[in-house]
This record gives sequence, structure tokens and C-alpha cells, in this order.
Amino acid sequence: MPLQLAAYLAKSVPGVGVLGAVVGGAAALAKNAHLVREGRMDARGAAIDTAKETAGAGLATALSAVAAGAVGGGLVISLGVAVVAGVAGKYAYDAGLRFVEDRLAARAPDDGDDGLLREELARD
Repeated sequence: MPLQLAAYLAKSVPGVGVLGAVVGGAAALAKNAHLVREGRMDARGAAIDTAKETAGAGLATALSAVAAGAVGGGLVISLGVAVVAGVAGKYAYDAGLRFVEDRLAARAPDDGDDGLLREELARD
């Protein structure tokens, strides 16, 4: 019997999060591949953005599943709760990322990311 991946993943909140990460990551990769092809983004930036979007989509999807399950109700209410929770989760994730990136950028020396890496490795 073949594995029914979506049905298998939908049995748990982490599985739903993985499914959301796959879909969100695929969408981010498609967008970023287009930007790289047009020369508006380099491959490194595309890889970083795709990873961040993949993680954010997975977390937001898992959060929306938990929220919809906790509230219950009919189809319309569950979908509404899932959308609101997903948007709120992704918004909070993006805000957290921006905060961390801004803090790291403020501490980074002028020689770019390599200097930041050297600094972090020297602290350990």
C-alpha cells in the first residue's frame, strides 16, 4: 500500500506544520528562483530567504491547526480561526526575525557576515 503523505502528516500538529513548511517553502523557492533569474537576488540570499519562509510557513500552519482545533465549531468558524491564527503566527515570526536580524546587524563589524561569524566563533 503506497504512503499517503498528506493524510499521514495531517494526523498530528507537527505533521501539519511539516506540510505547511513544504508548501510555503516551495512557494518561496519559486518566487526566489524567479528573482535570481532576473538578477534581483543572489543565490545566497535566495537560499536564506527560502529557509526563513519555509520555517515561518511551517510554524504558522501548525499554530493555525492548534487554534482551529481548540476553538472547534463549524467549517466557517474553523477556517476563520485558522486564517487569523496563521496570519498572527507568521506576523509574529517575521517580527521576531526582523528584531534578531537588526540586533545582529547593529553588532556586526563592517566586513560583512564573515566578520560576524568570526566574532561569534571567538566568543565560544
